[in-house]
Amino acid sequence: MAGFHKREELQAVLEENMIAEFLLQQAEIPIQKLASMQMVLLDELTALLDHAWTCNDVLNLCRYLAPQWYASEPAQGWLEYSYWSIISWSYPESVTIEQKAEYQTGVQFFARVLRCMLDVKQKHKSFDPFEDFAFLQTTDIEDYAVREEYSRFLYYFRQLYLYELMYIGKELFYFNTLSHIAGVHYVAMHVARQLKEAGVPINLGLVSGAAVGHDIGKFGCKASETKRMAHLHYYYTGQWFEEKNMPTIAHIAVNHSTWDLELENLPLESLVLIYADFRVRKVECDAPKEKMGIFSLKDSFHIILSKLENVDEAKERRYQYVYAKLKDFEDFMESLGVNTDFSAHMLHPAEQKNIALVDADEAVTSYKFLAIRHNIWLMEFLNTETSLGTLLEAARSETDWKNTRTYIHILEEYYIYLTQRQKQMTLQFLYELLMHREGDIRRQAAVLMGRIIVNFDEIYRKELPAGVTLSEEHVTSLTLWQRYLDKIIMPDHKVIERHKRWMGYTLKYLVPAVLENCAQEERYNYLDILLYYYHDSHWDDATGFILMDTMRSVPLKLCEPVQLEELLAFAQNMLGRDKLEIRTAALRFLQYMAKQPHLYGNMKQQILDMLNGIVLESAPAGIRYHMAYIYRYLHADDLEAKLHVNAEEERKAVQMLFLENQKGATPWILKMTNIDMLMDMVPHDDVSLLQVAAHLSNLLKVGEQVSVRHKAGKALVKIIPKLSPTERNEVVIELTKGLEIGEYEFSKYIPAYLGQIAMYLGPQELDELIADLQNLLYSTNNRVVSVVLNTLGVMIEYYPAYESRFAEDTVIFGKRRTRMLGMLLSGLASYDETIASEAFIVLGHNLFASRRLTLEQKYEIFRSIYKRMLILIHDKPLTGLSFLNRAGSLNYIYRFISDYLQTYGTLYLPVPQKIAFFPGTFDPFSLSHKGIVQEIRNMGFHVYLALDEFSWSKKAQPWKVRRQIMQMSVADEENIYLFPGEIPVNIANNDDLAALKALFPDKELYLVVGSDVIMNASSYKKETQEGTIHQYNHIVFRRVQGESEAEIRKAEQETEQKIRQAIKGDLIYLTLPTYLEDISSTRIRENIDCNRDISNLISPLAQNYIYQHGLYLREPQYKPVLQSRNIQFEIITDNEAPELYQIVEQFSHIADLPQVLEHHWAKPEAMVLVVKEDETQIAAFALSHTMATTDMYRVFENREIVNWMRNRVFGNTAVIEGVYQRREPGSTESPLRNAKQLLMTELLAYYLERDYGDAVYFGRTDLNTEVVLKRQGFVDTPFADMLACSGTAFYMVDMRTPITLLKNMETTIKEPFSSNERVLQVLEESHYRLQEVMTTLYPGNLVLSIDARIMHHKMLKKITKANDVPVVPYEVRRQGEKMCVPFGKILLGKAVPNTVTKSLHSEKVYTGDIKQFTIQNFPQYATLENQVRNIKSFNRPVILVDDLLHKGHRIQGLEPILQHENVEISSMIVGILSARGKDLMQNKPYPVEGVYFLPRLRSWYVESTLYPFIGGDMIEQQEEPNANLIPSINFILPYVVPSYMTEVDHGAMYQFSLTCLENVRAILRVLEEEYQKLFDRRLTLGRLSEAVISPRCPDYGMHMNYDYNIAASVHVENDIQHLIRLQSIME
Repeated sequence: MAGFHKREELQAVLEENMIAEFLLQQAEIPIQKLASMQMVLLDELTALLDHAWTCNDVLNLCRYLAPQWYASEPAQGWLEYSYWSIISWSYPESVTIEQKAEYQTGVQFFARVLRCMLDVKQKHKSFDPFEDFAFLQTTDIEDYAVREEYSRFLYYFRQLYLYELMYIGKELFYFNTLSHIAGVHYVAMHVARQLKEAGVPINLGLVSGAAVGHDIGKFGCKASETKRMAHLHYYYTGQWFEEKNMPTIAHIAVNHSTWDLELENLPLESLVLIYADFRVRKVECDAPKEKMGIFSLKDSFHIILSKLENVDEAKERRYQYVYAKLKDFEDFMESLGVNTDFSAHMLHPAEQKNIALVDADEAVTSYKFLAIRHNIWLMEFLNTETSLGTLLEAARSETDWKNTRTYIHILEEYYIYLTQRQKQMTLQFLYELLMHREGDIRRQAAVLMGRIIVNFDEIYRKELPAGVTLSEEHVTSLTLWQRYLDKIIMPDHKVIERHKRWMGYTLKYLVPAVLENCAQEERYNYLDILLYYYHDSHWDDATGFILMDTMRSVPLKLCEPVQLEELLAFAQNMLGRDKLEIRTAALRFLQYMAKQPHLYGNMKQQILDMLNGIVLESAPAGIRYHMAYIYRYLHADDLEAKLHVNAEEERKAVQMLFLENQKGATPWILKMTNIDMLMDMVPHDDVSLLQVAAHLSNLLKVGEQVSVRHKAGKALVKIIPKLSPTERNEVVIELTKGLEIGEYEFSKYIPAYLGQIAMYLGPQELDELIADLQNLLYSTNNRVVSVVLNTLGVMIEYYPAYESRFAEDTVIFGKRRTRMLGMLLSGLASYDETIASEAFIVLGHNLFASRRLTLEQKYEIFRSIYKRMLILIHDKPLTGLSFLNRAGSLNYIYRFISDYLQTYGTLYLPVPQKIAFFPGTFDPFSLSHKGIVQEIRNMGFHVYLALDEFSWSKKAQPWKVRRQIMQMSVADEENIYLFPGEIPVNIANNDDLAALKALFPDKELYLVVGSDVIMNASSYKKETQEGTIHQYNHIVFRRVQGESEAEIRKAEQETEQKIRQAIKGDLIYLTLPTYLEDISSTRIRENIDCNRDISNLISPLAQNYIYQHGLYLREPQYKPVLQSRNIQFEIITDNEAPELYQIVEQFSHIADLPQVLEHHWAKPEAMVLVVKEDETQIAAFALSHTMATTDMYRVFENREIVNWMRNRVFGNTAVIEGVYQRREPGSTESPLRNAKQLLMTELLAYYLERDYGDAVYFGRTDLNTEVVLKRQGFVDTPFADMLACSGTAFYMVDMRTPITLLKNMETTIKEPFSSNERVLQVLEESHYRLQEVMTTLYPGNLVLSIDARIMHHKMLKKITKANDVPVVPYEVRRQGEKMCVPFGKILLGKAVPNTVTKSLHSEKVYTGDIKQFTIQNFPQYATLENQVRNIKSFNRPVILVDDLLHKGHRIQGLEPILQHENVEISSMIVGILSARGKDLMQNKPYPVEGVYFLPRLRSWYVESTLYPFIGGDMIEQQEEPNANLIPSINFILPYVVPSYMTEVDHGAMYQFSLTCLENVRAILRVLEEEYQKLFDRRLTLGRLSEAVISPRCPDYGMHMNYDYNIAASVHVENDIQHLIRLQSIME
């Protein structure tokens, strides 16, 4: 059978390769004979397949079948001739043997037949990585352009018979190209597929195509080039791909040399190819044929090193450098779970160690991985024209110049890897920036333009074959240089004059950027093109000035004499112009020229002649100044002497210069000259140095032209050493004030010079400056903070010289540097992403990329901050502008690490030996806490702060909020870290303590606690056993109180004695200063409520964060304990029950009540439902009974009614006869608010639970009762008029598919508003309106309103019963064995009496299209996994609590996590349980019960979620929102068309939405009015969290922001107007 299948497959392959057509066309064989030939060919090939056949066997068969094509024998033999002939199809010039036409048909026939054999062979053997290729399906390639290229590659790979070529070569020669290429493809695709699975952006098509084609150029090498094949094949590979229009694959395939790693930012596909090529090497053995193997990187390194040519020490170091980068890349892949030993083909993600727990070596590795990851993602952005275009468009749309600077930084770092088309796109973008309003941006863009222009041509870094010259491109560096010179010098007429000037001024930066970065031999070509513009002097004044100003950037030593003559002629023409600035520019050039060491011919005399035409008496001081210098350089002393002035004139000149420089009308070039003049006058005694310095300082701060500011700054740095210490300090103070301005356009130029000048201050003054900068760092103006960070960066960069300048103690010197670095890290820890990004830019660009700092100095910086900096930048998103900033800075850090390791071999970083673990709620982290950790750190400990989630009774801020406050508070402190949140450590849990100890092996571990904790915490009161907390070392800070010092000392002694008895490990005591002991969470909260400054209580940065996000406002410190309400519901079914007598007695205003009750008890299943305010007082009661279909006449005593009813109801019906409420004397209202509504809810729920499908109200009524009935959905029957005369009301409601509405608004409002009478009244009225409008959604259907207070009351009883504790708190605190875990929106911030209550903060998060949702952690809380781990650490059985169990989305999302963490679930209690929900939980190992069991539900509403700004469901965001205003969706118009209302009339839907909006507007207005009365200020949207527990805002999409200074009710009013506009389409 196997042979039969092979024959069938072979026949199919022969047809696919058109063998018959080939024979018919080439041999002109008759069709009759063709059939027999085909059969013979098929038989013979099938026979061959059963044996170990060779290429010669196939060739001999071809010769047998078509001898006419093989009549004569080539000199090399047919097999070798075929080999070279197939090569000639790709590289005709590389083949030296004669290609005879008579042989070609035979070669083609052989190649086709061989392919058929190979195709069938591959199907019947196992995959051989050194022989076979697993190509991709083109449909698997996402990128269209690459898909097209890969399709072409596959086509040419078969069309040119490349596989067959390599297969023949393997048989003919010792070398095995096929084995190497196949092995490289196998390795490359093995890791590439896993990288793709790991979420890393990699193009598999590029990898596959480049891996197969990377050595194809070896076939293109000529015989004379064989010895240089390893160097020359890159060229021929690129040639093959380019000729076949595959430039993208070519780019990867050509750059596969290990030396290409010297280019630091290669695309990921290139890295993978280099890695694969590096590892596939020849196996050294005595085999007759070359054999390939996959070697480890280390082994490959030694193999390749042994074969390198001309290896000296420098070359070996270079090779070790690139090898280290390749090893870093392999380590990075392995960290993602990529298998690199080929033991598995699937990704196995490695467990990641939390970054806070890494040791020194792991931290260094983490930096490498972060840099590699960022580079990979960034290169993905730059990989195609489309992605680069998107990036450039984002840059164009930027309005903040700092963000524009970020894009330029990225392009500076990565432009070298762009294609020519991408470089042209980038140049156009940079050209547009030459018109940017910021001078520094223009300057930066011009310099980068120059660098890109000279690097535009595809630089071929490999060796070229002899006689080969690279073809000229249509667009070259020189043509681009010409184009952009034209565009700058002669811009389009549409460009306005100001922009023309701005562009023109950048020419002097563009020219040196080109001439300094181009190849030496090309400089003359670029210079010739530039100097062409100086042939003609008839430019207008504006252009002439630009060209004249640029001439000082021309390297005159490169100019030929004739060119210098042209420049002189141009200068002479400009010198004759009327405008002073043009003449000044001409003289500045002549001064520059005169300074040159050699001048040709009579040029000296020409210059002197030009100056002779200037009338000295009328010449301005600036003109005379330049002339003097020109005369000096030309040694014309007599002429220079004529320009000399006396001291009095010089003093006047100084004052005149000061005045001129202050004038806005003075041209900038004159100000530049004036600054030079001032600097020349400085050595003279008659000139006040301080006055000059103050003048320069002022120019630096407020100068209009960027060039003038920089000129002034440089002059100031030069003059500062000559000032006295006091004068230096005055200058620094003035410049520091400039930082405080907050106007970035003035202050941004100061840091570069203030940072240098500060290094000339004395130690005391420098420390004072640092303190001032630290205060500015706390500013809420991020522009001020940014310039402070930049100043600190410059100070640190120039700081090494300070130690010798002032001969300062090394320890003091080091501490000051540590302090400044800590301030930078404080910026990096900022909650403001703009500030954090700026801080990291400073760290990367100013420090680790600094050319001033040595490797050793950078090491000192790195050693001080490496771990803190790593923690702060880790886990940041790989998107947005911040990502671009990080990518650049991480590159600089990685480069430093690589250079240091290359130079010194190892990067030694100190390892801590003592660890202090400090758990606490830290709500918030205060200066008291900081004082404790500083003291412990100073004792030689590395301190880990752990956010304690086990103080469950405290109502703490969200976990991430508290963590952010902690991070900002300690970021500036050495050796203080935040403990990982995913590792819970409950000090009462022995397993947690053991796990904590295991995290720090071979370290001394101490627990940090207050003395009050040891005295009071239950964990310390337990019996001492092995592994309990008593066995651990402790650091104890004293917390005792007393009236006098004697009492305090006595209490301390008693406490210490008890602690000594309890703790068996080592003990260290700490005593806090009194001012720190007085800081408490209560005091902080009180001050926040009063909007006071709290910077003396917590970190000023934390204070800014708290106030900006409205945290801690009106927030209790502890969770309120749920109180059991006195309200009781009782069902009476016994007509002798004592409660009936209470009813008759307390409802005496109902005259015939005894008779009514007597008549009632005669009904089937009659009952009375009462609601009590306490044990004796009945607030209301209802009479009801059941009615079967057969009982209807007895109830209604009317056949018409009975017939009508029987057509509408099925089964039993609940009949309500009356609802009565007790009145207080002189009042018509019940003392219990809304008593009838509460009673009606309980009564209807009772019948729903028993599966009644309908309810009727048939009995006496009053207006109040009728209103209540209608709000439940009861509708009039047709018999109202007929029954009116008897005083009987008849209403009916369908209960088969009820709507349920949870009335929960009171639970969403904070105190004191939740108990405010006006607020309660508006909530009640709003709820009534909502009930009424909901009855219109499904007319006649039940709307069941459930009061959250009653549901909580009932749930409280169930929870305490399940935990076997009383509902009233114990006098002495004690908890039951189980813990309560609310996991929805119920009981948030509440505690159950005598029960550990720990909420699982989850949130339903919808996608942007509202079609799907997931269950995630609530914003700013820990992940659900981490929250569940904390619950597990309580080591208690769990009672799960939620408001509803119907579809079960929330529990289904949480249960896998609970199971994974082995949380023991005791039971589940929900507010409402449906039959569907009950079915869902049938097979669970724990019971589920509900406060209300409602078998069927049409829909379920929570009132607060319908109201914008108060409730809703979250919409997924790119960045996690703040918990004080969550972007959410309310399922009403105009935000969304409610998908669950498909059966609802559009008009009813519109009215429902409008009612919701009007309700929330009314509620918010009352809240705003009451807030104004209470606090005498407006309740704005930004302050809404002071009144609403969890405020939200409707999500309008990205980049749509709210005005936080407007009241929320105003926003609602706008939404109402939007809804009204939609009314016409909803009717």
